Amino acid sequence: MNSLLKISLITLVTLIMLLVTGPAELFEPDRTLSNFQNDTLKAGIRVPDGIFLKQGHITGFHYELLKRFASRARCHIVIKPCNSDNPWKMVSDGELDLLVADSENDTIPEIYQTELISGIELNQYKQVWVVRKSDYSRLEDMNHWISTFRQSREYYELLARYRKIPGNQTVRKFRGTKFLSPYDTLIKKYATSIEWDWRLLASLIYQESKFSMEAKSSRGAHGLMQIRQATAREFNIDNIYDPEQNIKAGTLMLRRLSRIYSGLELDSLNSLKLVLAAYNAGEGRVEDLRRYAIHKGADPNDWESIVGIIPSMRHSENIPGGVLRLGTFNGRETVRFVKEVLERYDYYKEFI
Repeated sequence: MNSLLKISLITLVTLIMLLVTGPAELFEPDRTLSNFQNDTLKAGIRVPDGIFLKQGHITGFHYELLKRFASRARCHIVIKPCNSDNPWKMVSDGELDLLVADSENDTIPEIYQTELISGIELNQYKQVWVVRKSDYSRLEDMNHWISTFRQSREYYELLARYRKIPGNQTVRKFRGTKFLSPYDTLIKKYATSIEWDWRLLASLIYQESKFSMEAKSSRGAHGLMQIRQATAREFNIDNIYDPEQNIKAGTLMLRRLSRIYSGLELDSLNSLKLVLAAYNAGEGRVEDLRRYAIHKGADPNDWESIVGIIPSMRHSENIPGGVLRLGTFNGRETVRFVKEVLERYDYYKEFI
């Protein structure tokens, strides 16, 4: 009788676990992944085609996947730029420990096939992790983890999250959207740190990069908030290729600019517009704008008044020396930047 009771209790507990967690959640890896504990993996992402490319989110998907692996393996992941024409050599030489590649369209070149090996597919788009063959035992652990993770609800939620992201769409298409980007959690976290509405920060990030970590400018700015290495050093940021550190650097810059313009006799909207203008063109250029507005008899504390005098800044004639310390200024990009960030923010507020 006691044996029957014991069996019944075990069966009941198992059923309860299935009901509470769902079948997929019971597939916990049976390995400790101790090969990775406290280690740092340098990862590059090279996926020239495939999911989410038009929205610019493909890097974000793999970043999130790598983050989840690092959490499970108790290690650190550093996303390194993969701008080289030969990323396979970067793995072979040890500059990268892991490369995300498209196994269908971008196979390991024959010259490296004796040195490198790819893991199992990460998704239905045949994207894989590539490592050195000397790390084969580690790759086995990674394969085991991804094969298990792909059966989980979290994996499918991650895929869905990256499939539904709105791009540069009309206002009508935003209706019913619950999130704006793969980075909403980070954006909300750092928007709070500067007392911004997270949708405003999201609008600025979209303007800068369309939520793509792969975005880069001819002036050496990288990532979501288009951060330059000099800016990163100013705020003690180590890796601008990491989405969180990139957003952290950008918001630290916004905090500094906000302090500058909050100290002037500006209303909150004009203060915000000057912050946005300075983020785009630099605070030195904004000071030129304000000095030139005074020279022209316009209100230096009113953005629209400043916009009105910008066209005459494109010609140096009749501008006294010392007014424009940075020289003539076209200004079209900056005016458009401020206008579009705020317009998109209004859209986000209405529909998100």
